[in-house]
Amino acid sequence: MVLNKGKLKTYAPWLLIGAIIVVTVVQLGSELLASKTTLDALQAVVWALVPVVFAGAGGLIVTRQSGNVIGWLLIVVAALLPSDALTAFLLGKVGQPPSNPPFLLFFAVVFSQAGWLLLIFPTLFVALLFPTGKPPSPRWRWVAGYGLGLMFIFWSLGVLARDYSPNDSYGLTWRLQNPIGLLPNSSVDAIIFPWWLLGLASFALLCVASLVIRYRRGGMVEREQIKWLLFAAGLFALVYIPPLVLITSQGGSQLDIISNLLLPLGLLGFPIAITTAILRYQLWDINVIIRKTVVYAVLTALLALVYFGVIIVLQNIFEAVSGEQSAISIVVSTLVIAALFAPLRRRVQDFIDRRFYRRRYDAEKTLSAFAQFVRDETDLEALRAELLRVTQETMQPEQVSIWLKRVAGTRAAER
Repeated sequence: MVLNKGKLKTYAPWLLIGAIIVVTVVQLGSELLASKTTLDALQAVVWALVPVVFAGAGGLIVTRQSGNVIGWLLIVVAALLPSDALTAFLLGKVGQPPSNPPFLLFFAVVFSQAGWLLLIFPTLFVALLFPTGKPPSPRWRWVAGYGLGLMFIFWSLGVLARDYSPNDSYGLTWRLQNPIGLLPNSSVDAIIFPWWLLGLASFALLCVASLVIRYRRGGMVEREQIKWLLFAAGLFALVYIPPLVLITSQGGSQLDIISNLLLPLGLLGFPIAITTAILRYQLWDINVIIRKTVVYAVLTALLALVYFGVIIVLQNIFEAVSGEQSAISIVVSTLVIAALFAPLRRRVQDFIDRRFYRRRYDAEKTLSAFAQFVRDETDLEALRAELLRVTQETMQPEQVSIWLKRVAGTRAAER
């Protein structure tokens, strides 16, 4: 059976995705067998979803829009985790390296140290090229070349280093001498820290700036697409950063476990949002999603403050009166939260609508007032005039026509 070029281009990404899924499943099986607790098994399952979802999203984009490079970038990100796991497994089987190590062993060690580039740079390139797969304008092409140059510099420094060592996370202590190494490792580190990292930071800022320029200059559809990406970024920050801050300030193994569990969950939002935006599946729902997310995030924060505030106040009162704590404070706090939920949600939603969705808020208020007017008014001319006014205020059409059917069986008359 001979495949033509068209079918080969269609099947190629899915063959790669299949390989990613197979390696991920094998890795997941080994981690589940080695899991000692239910939480360890849950972490393994959630992390296994990351390459699968990224690969599936990339495959859908490549299949539907073959010219959009963002699909391939997602597939590259998906390939990183299983590739890193496979590299760690193979290097762990080496034991002590031979005196004349083969090239593949050198490559595996270099990849273990620099493979993270396949996560950072594709992610930044997605921001630069989103949603069309091209820079915002031809003037921005040099930014893409700048990013590729940074990757080349890092890989070149690794190739020219005098000796290699596997990634510290692999738990291996041996090193390899590089037969073509020209630079001492101290010189390589002096170039990477801080000069190369400064270049990476500037590239990240340029990629973010490209999104801002796209949003300001783009049309209505492109703005909605960018909103999906920004929503995924905001959701990731909301889910992952607070536990990370607590770990940095307080420490604790439990917080570390929670953070490791929330990180992959936050990452999963990116491929879903990117695929929805590029394929324009329910594209306009992002405004409703953002609105409800903001409302319930603020509501949850306020209720949490009220809950713990009431508990602290009541506990202090009980200690002052009886000299001991009481569980009644928790019961009272729960009842207060139940009573405040509905009215507080309405107030928060009204505030956010007035502040950020003013046009939608005014339209809803106008329609609500019109519904009340219709219930109380019986004059046909007054109803017609009010309907025209409401239509003009909420929809702002160029022309409005009303057709009234006088009697069944007669022709309609235009007013």
